[in-house]
Amino acid sequence: MRAISIVFLAVALAGCYGKSSTEAQLPPTSTLKAIDQNEKPSLLEQYRFGMFTIGGWVNQKLGQRFQAIQPQHDQAAVVYLYRPDSRWNRQEIVASSLFINSERIPSLLHNHYYWIELPAGDYRLSTSRPLGVQHFQKPKYLDFSVEAGKSYFIKYDEENSSTRRTISGPLIMMPETVGLNEIAFTQLKSHSYNFVAEDQSTGKIRSKAQKIKHADYDPASDVQLTKPFKLWDPRTW
Repeated sequence: MRAISIVFLAVALAGCYGKSSTEAQLPPTSTLKAIDQNEKPSLLEQYRFGMFTIGGWVNQKLGQRFQAIQPQHDQAAVVYLYRPDSRWNRQEIVASSLFINSERIPSLLHNHYYWIELPAGDYRLSTSRPLGVQHFQKPKYLDFSVEAGKSYFIKYDEENSSTRRTISGPLIMMPETVGLNEIAFTQLKSHSYNFVAEDQSTGKIRSKAQKIKHADYDPASDVQLTKPFKLWDPRTW
């Protein structure tokens, strides 16, 4: 009888240990609502109200140069969003709105980057240009998946005419080597966001995304390459 009791207790403890180990290995959840990539954006995503962002023609904000970051959660993927500098981008009056799984994130200005942190899973990044606070434009969207611990680069490019005929439009997933080369010249002009629900330092679960505030821009911290000053030499005539 005693032997049977010992065996039963050992099995029970093994079951509890296995359960706790499985729970500990579960991937973190997201504060974003899940999306089905097999379904197209609904009419509610096309005809929506919301705030709009002034483009680079008026918004001349500056920011720190690109720096790669470590995510807030070690199982998070980092998705860098960027838009290079160009004459076209500088002349924009109203910036196109961006949404990740239907939740609005900062618009991309010219020469601008920021990042979002996501748990492993499937996502939809969409964009449409508003008229005031009303969106009428059928959204362009990019469906993508991320893996824990990896980095991804998504470029916003309206100047490539071929993007106007695709579902993703100006949203392009770039190879890491190309993305790193292009994003290096952009500036951090907005907050970034962490959509991982679990706060790894406290274990608490968030219901909303964590806003990651950017540091104030200090022009003195920028390294500027300038031509060295030389006195005029009359012998050069």
